[in-house]
Amino acid sequence: MVKAYKIPIETSRDLIEAYFEVKRRALRCVLNHVAYSQTGKAHLRFKAGIRRRLRNDLLKDWRYSKHYIDSAINSVIGLVKGWIKLYNRGEAKSKPKITRKTVYIKNTLFSYKDGILKISIEPNRRYLEVDLRKYDWIAKDFDEVGGLILTERELIVTVKKKVILKEPKRWASFDINLTNITALIDGNIVRFDLKQLYHVHRVYEIKRRKIQQLAKHKPKTAERLMKKYSRRERNRVRDFIHKLTTEIARELSKLESGAILENLKNIKNRVLHKSQNLNRKLSKWNARTFQFMLEYKLKWFGISVKYVNPRNSSKTCPVCQATLVAYRGRLMKCKKCGLVLDRDIVAVLNLQMRGSGVTQSALLEASASMMGKRLIDQNSHLTIEVYQS
Repeated sequence: MVKAYKIPIETSRDLIEAYFEVKRRALRCVLNHVAYSQTGKAHLRFKAGIRRRLRNDLLKDWRYSKHYIDSAINSVIGLVKGWIKLYNRGEAKSKPKITRKTVYIKNTLFSYKDGILKISIEPNRRYLEVDLRKYDWIAKDFDEVGGLILTERELIVTVKKKVILKEPKRWASFDINLTNITALIDGNIVRFDLKQLYHVHRVYEIKRRKIQQLAKHKPKTAERLMKKYSRRERNRVRDFIHKLTTEIARELSKLESGAILENLKNIKNRVLHKSQNLNRKLSKWNARTFQFMLEYKLKWFGISVKYVNPRNSSKTCPVCQATLVAYRGRLMKCKKCGLVLDRDIVAVLNLQMRGSGVTQSALLEASASMMGKRLIDQNSHLTIEVYQS
């Protein structure tokens, strides 16, 4: 498993500028060796001899460690290969460009000992030292440090840990909605309120509309402001989800409970481009971000994660498997057995059954035992009424 952390530091601006220029030169060279077949498909013909000549050319007047040249060439080749895949699928709008001033530092360019990272800038002359022990948020139980990325304002550190996934004692299921996440954890229904997250999206949606009006008269200013506020929105959203998933992962780790999640991969691509209102709602839905963060944090603890088909999970009776119909508000009713239950609770019960292999009879007993139990609200811990006939 791999985790990445951002550390604010005073970086080597001269190295970043030099590396940026080297990558641009390397990109021009590599693109010159992209060939096109008669069918219009692109192929990269970049043999070892060409690479060696490019490396020798870039090393002229290069005063920094030589391995930076190797990482720059590797980065550019990876960028062009990714572009070729998109181009051959008809999805590439233009040729790739080097726009971000970042430096990839592979493991031959740094050493790690007793919590201190020592990064070579100029061989045997200049180093950048970073004490990872000063940053409490960095995990202490990792096995090794992976590649590093240096930007103009920070150092991104990746750490690796070998993990053996354990068979969980129990399972928790999660149904992710626009304004809440409903979960079945250790026999309790828990709701995590996402209204604050939804509010963040709404605030920046209004800001973007105002900036779009400004774009007619001041396009450059509008572009700068759009990038600025999009970055702020993204950072606030990720901060919220990071804190929420960390809390959930720690709780499940204590319970030795695995997680059952809905298989929502490519969900937005499948349902977008329908109505404008639906598109706007889905742009505020952070289901996949939540799942991604929760999964890697749980696996770091050695906890398994399962993905199950979510089809009709909130419309199928968890007791008799008949189709539920809308009853009142968020309630659903089964015409066959008469069960009346909140649709989110129906969903987590069905996901639990599909992912853990719980039988319908056992699930019926669990549903019955929930009568009168308190549903835990993550924020206020107030009782939420359980609807069941």
